[in-house]
Amino acid sequence: MQEQSTSGPSVRKRSYANDIVWRVPFRDRSAGNAGHAWLHLILMIEVQGTVDHLMALRVRNYVDNHHMELWRGRRFGARDRLAPVLPIVIYTGKTRWTAARRVIDLVTPSASRQAELDLTSRTNELFAGDGYLTLDTMRVAVDDLPRDNAAALLAGICNPTMERLPEDAAQLRVLLDDPELRPLLEIVLLWADRTAQRSMNFDLGADDMAVVDRLHESGELEDYFAARRRAYQAQFRAEGVEQGIERGIERGLADERNLLCRQAARKFDSRTADQLAELLADIANSEGLASVGDLIIDCATGEELIAHLRDGAPDGLRTG
Repeated sequence: MQEQSTSGPSVRKRSYANDIVWRVPFRDRSAGNAGHAWLHLILMIEVQGTVDHLMALRVRNYVDNHHMELWRGRRFGARDRLAPVLPIVIYTGKTRWTAARRVIDLVTPSASRQAELDLTSRTNELFAGDGYLTLDTMRVAVDDLPRDNAAALLAGICNPTMERLPEDAAQLRVLLDDPELRPLLEIVLLWADRTAQRSMNFDLGADDMAVVDRLHESGELEDYFAARRRAYQAQFRAEGVEQGIERGIERGLADERNLLCRQAARKFDSRTADQLAELLADIANSEGLASVGDLIIDCATGEELIAHLRDGAPDGLRTG
């Protein structure tokens, strides 16, 4: 597999220097030809969270621009041929991918409804850029895929789990270790890092390639990712306990406020209880609520109780 340069402007003067196009040996099985041509693998890596119904047209435009760029400055002769391509779109959305697979299906959409199109059986169209393959990561049974396959691991990091992400990311670093695959490796690990942050608010620590390379060489990369996962989980649990305590305290104060309002209604009337409820909302400690309980006992009328509270008595009571 060899990386191809994609530097250059598109027809619309938009740079695509950051795109990656790979070429791989493509065996020519025609009679009398034992050699091989090159298959240009156009890997469109996008965090495509929604269905893009113009994807077929975008792929067609991308492939055409790619061919024009490869032949820029050279004469295309009668015996020359365009290199076959294999466009791949990686989809990470939750709903099923329903976009048309070919441009013709956008022109005559009724034709695509007659039967489900299987582009894998129509490779001539596919390799000419009329269509694309889709990796729908939400519908891939990741557990059934081989762990020594980069595509399987890529599907895993698109829909990551906290327990498996460190292992998958470290294994991708192993499988994509070839220097020629370096640009792809950097993109994939950066994607893994951002996907973890977006989906789980977890910083995997894969965005610093200098650190990743050093730990990979020492055999500590998976342990490093796993340690960051454990630290995140410990922090998450600690925050959960703290929030649980706070919620428990607040529920306890709410119960005390309700009890005081019931006491005021029984001793005085419901109007007093309603006024008391508004004043109790600003009391955020049990000591203040206990003082209100004493006032309910000591005051002879509801008007006297409300007047005491609005005057700020007793000491330490916080009211609005």
